[in-house]
Amino acid sequence: MKMLKFLPMRIASILPMLVLVCSVATAAEVQFPKTTYEALGYAKEMPVPNAALFVVADESVGFDKNMINRANKMLYHWLQSGRYVEVIRFSSGVRGRYTEVVTAGRVDPEPQDDFINNLRRSELGRFQKLHRKQPILAKKQAQKALLSIIKTSNKSVPHSDIISNMKEVAVHIKNVQAQRKVLFVLSDMLENSSVTTFYSKGHVKNIDPVKVLNTTKELGMMADFGENVTVYILGLGYFWTGEGSGQEKYLDPIRSDKIAQFWKMYFESSHAGIGEIGKPLMYQKIQ
Repeated sequence: MKMLKFLPMRIASILPMLVLVCSVATAAEVQFPKTTYEALGYAKEMPVPNAALFVVADESVGFDKNMINRANKMLYHWLQSGRYVEVIRFSSGVRGRYTEVVTAGRVDPEPQDDFINNLRRSELGRFQKLHRKQPILAKKQAQKALLSIIKTSNKSVPHSDIISNMKEVAVHIKNVQAQRKVLFVLSDMLENSSVTTFYSKGHVKNIDPVKVLNTTKELGMMADFGENVTVYILGLGYFWTGEGSGQEKYLDPIRSDKIAQFWKMYFESSHAGIGEIGKPLMYQKIQ
């Protein structure tokens, strides 16, 4: 698999100030607006983000409008003042489906009184104007990036390398500075790779979660998220009717629960906590 193409934490500092670009059908990179601090040359005045969200979307799953709307609303409501976000696409590393960051950036943090008081009068008006616009543009671009991934999904992608991608993403997340971190995975979580497969003859297997976890450990495919990471999953066991979809349309609770057990053990063994595993829907917001 091609190595993940991660954008640096300060991605916004190299982007044109508050510029919007249209998303394209191939989930190309979506530019994120600079923070107002960066636009005015005060990037060093910003504190470490109070929270960082990593939205990891599986391109081998074609979610319906209901699932897409739920994911977008969760992303929108999470993007509050001072928070950092990355939207990442993944599938199986086949040509044109490499794992990479589609957009990344930060919502403007609220300025401290000392910072405002030290601005020149000419800077203050500009700061206030940009500060009103930046959170709106930030949310718009993050949602645009997520939609650009979901709308180009295709289940005819031959494999779903979820485990290896989680391991790779974990290396990146561990190195990002934030007071707390959140991983939001949009996927059916049905692994189908050289590590293990949850399929047999076109149907989802009734897996042994402990056995699968032990195999994953033996192959050295466990992740290490570091600390202060909470995982939310939307879509486990989701079936769709798009291009390349399979014949099976129902995943019974027994098989679904065992797959959820595996992923719970996997993430907890990888030093991450579980917020919620949606089977396929989540019932709470991303915290």
